[in-house]
Amino acid sequence: MNILTKTKNILLDILFPPICLNCGFDLKEKEKRDKICEKCMDSIITYSSFFCPKCKSRIPGEEKTCHKDVKYLLAPVTNYKNDSVKNIVKFIKYNRWTSLLNTIEPILEKYLSLLKYNFENFIIIPIPLHKDRERERGFNQSELIAKIICKKTGASININALKRIRFTKTQAELKDPEERMKNVKDCFALIDPNEVKNKNIILVDDVFTTGSTINEAVKNLKQAGAKKIIAFVFAKA
Repeated sequence: MNILTKTKNILLDILFPPICLNCGFDLKEKEKRDKICEKCMDSIITYSSFFCPKCKSRIPGEEKTCHKDVKYLLAPVTNYKNDSVKNIVKFIKYNRWTSLLNTIEPILEKYLSLLKYNFENFIIIPIPLHKDRERERGFNQSELIAKIICKKTGASININALKRIRFTKTQAELKDPEERMKNVKDCFALIDPNEVKNKNIILVDDVFTTGSTINEAVKNLKQAGAKKIIAFVFAKA
């Protein structure tokens, strides 16, 4: 870093002191990269198991869900009710702070180490955005998270396997579970069903709330003959 850059950074810190995106307190030097203070980072819990997508109960080991009608396992890294987690997701999606992926990465890595599950024979597929929304946002946050999972697990990745064929409202705008389900109904299509037939799939999204989006994508994958499906999300509500 040259002297001009150092001077610029010092002046910016004086004029606009970096603050924690969650609590608003000034950040220490070592906290600036993550944009979140150590106290708020420490408040983020990391899970160590799979969950049932229907009742949100923990599933011991890698057994089937406690509800026979559920066709996949839920693998959430952390809890969306935590304010720090909510703000990380919000700033990535709506403020375009993709540098916060650096903050997510060690939390995700910790979850994988606690889970102790071998994902090498899986194909990673991120939940797609509609092309118009992705153009507007500039990226697909689920795809960025999927690439981290790919790097950490050794699983292969196919970012084009699933396509969103219908523009929908954002699920966050809809509070009623039935409205959410109708909103995403028939909004996905597989480019080539043979790419998932008899394959194990890691389906990646940022947040799991009612499960409507994941459920719709799982329906497509199962109809095409996918075997085991794990919905891997950064946070569950």
